[in-house]
Amino acid sequence: MKADRLAGIVTAAAGLALAAATTRIDILADQPTLSARFFPYLLAIVLVAGGLALALRPGGTPLAVVIERLLARRGLLFAALFLVYALTFRYLDFRLGTWAFVLAAMWVLGSRRWLELAVLPPAVAFATYLLFRYGFTVLLPVWT
Repeated sequence: MKADRLAGIVTAAAGLALAAATTRIDILADQPTLSARFFPYLLAIVLVAGGLALALRPGGTPLAVVIERLLARRGLLFAALFLVYALTFRYLDFRLGTWAFVLAAMWVLGSRRWLELAVLPPAVAFATYLLFRYGFTVLLPVWT
């Protein structure tokens, strides 16, 4: 089996599961901003569409090669970093937690240029914070 076909099926299934779970999110009828269901539904659509595209037109990489790469040290370290980021998200200031996650992820994935490591993580954290806080008016966890 091709790796992309399996990944596409799993991704599309995850998108459908997300859409089903999103229907349980309570919303306010007179909410002045985007509803709490907007981004989960948007992500569900992207997951289903991307998953179907991968499943219908897979690349040539065999599944065994992809699994071997995912289970390599870098893949496992990145998964562990993401798990820590997700579990500590509500307790840390968004800007600090995102900066630390991006910095550690870049290091694990092989970035070693000091200028890149010094500039990109805070820029990503700050730009993401501004986008969600002021662009989408989503409250993020911050220390005051």
